[in-house]
Amino acid sequence: MSENQYVVFALNEQTYGIEINKIKEVLSYRNITPIPHVQEFVKGIINLRGVILPVFDLREKFRLPSVEYTMFHVIIVVELSDRIMGVIVDEITDVLEIQPDDFQTTEYMPPGLQKEFLKGVGKKGDDMMIILLDMDRLLSPEELELMDAVEDTTA
Repeated sequence: MSENQYVVFALNEQTYGIEINKIKEVLSYRNITPIPHVQEFVKGIINLRGVILPVFDLREKFRLPSVEYTMFHVIIVVELSDRIMGVIVDEITDVLEIQPDDFQTTEYMPPGLQKEFLKGVGKKGDDMMIILLDMDRLLSPEELELMDAVEDTTA
């Protein structure tokens, strides 16, 4: 398995990628048990073969318009800062290998753009740009504490 492989998914008609080695599995959308008094992007918890996982919506984390979930939405179970959790996305579109020549870091991206959780941008062909996420920096330390608290309330 190449370290240049990314699972590519759609979110609000934009293309994002996560390193394949950060993904544990992909689940079809299922009911999520809500948890009270958490940030809006935290949707709740799921029971995955006896393990309780917090789940959050990347749309809401990125302040994109929320949507009604359908059977086409997926939950990507990811490793994020040494924690396992679920991330809701619109759909998985591909698994791609992005070569170093097709990768651009965030240093040349426009000023004012929130870059702290971006690894860079990958190119495929002349017209496909993929925003590559840095999963270990996706949530702030405060948000990680919140997710830990969600897990603790279910233990």
